[in-house]
Amino acid sequence: MAESAAGIITFVVQFVQAMGWPERISTLTGLVYIVLSVRQNPLCWPFGIVSVGIWMVVVFLGQLYMDAFLQFVYVVLGFYGWYQWLRGGQDRTPLPVRSVDRKLWTRLGLIGIGTTIPLGLLSQYVLHASFPWWDTVTTVVSLIAQYLLAKKYLENWLLWIAADVAYIFIYQAKGWPGYGVLMAVYTIMAGVGFVQWLRSMRAGQAVA
Repeated sequence: MAESAAGIITFVVQFVQAMGWPERISTLTGLVYIVLSVRQNPLCWPFGIVSVGIWMVVVFLGQLYMDAFLQFVYVVLGFYGWYQWLRGGQDRTPLPVRSVDRKLWTRLGLIGIGTTIPLGLLSQYVLHASFPWWDTVTTVVSLIAQYLLAKKYLENWLLWIAADVAYIFIYQAKGWPGYGVLMAVYTIMAGVGFVQWLRSMRAGQAVA
């Protein structure tokens, strides 16, 4: 048992040492962000803003331009979500958890398709980005998920699971193992978030 614990500690230390300082700070604040967001704590947003702000610079230098653009939008949506969670409900009250209706799904689907094609072509033929279409699809899906998260729609977690799984492979291929692991943790936490938010939504409906 002691040898196993020592092996795990050694692995973690070596793993962290292989990361640059920007990646370490962004990973740590990102983990705090996802834990607080699952718990519906509005303080998740400032941690998320710091995390994605640092990562925006890292991925831009790595030529993942759509991902860099995504992180910039995350910063903007971070302030938007912070306000929404605190004052976005009826009579400026905190938002409750709710579900996406068919009309909104249709609108988001059309927006997703309409933006993926031109952005993918731009990424591939103009920006010459790494993994242009994967980068574009995950960017569009993540933007929609972030909007749904800011508005406290339950289904945001399902979109995050899909995007985070794709990012695991992208970041590993780019040689950013810290972010690959972070995306794996995000995938697990997204599943936990879905369950926790579903319970919260049902509890609110029961009270109503």
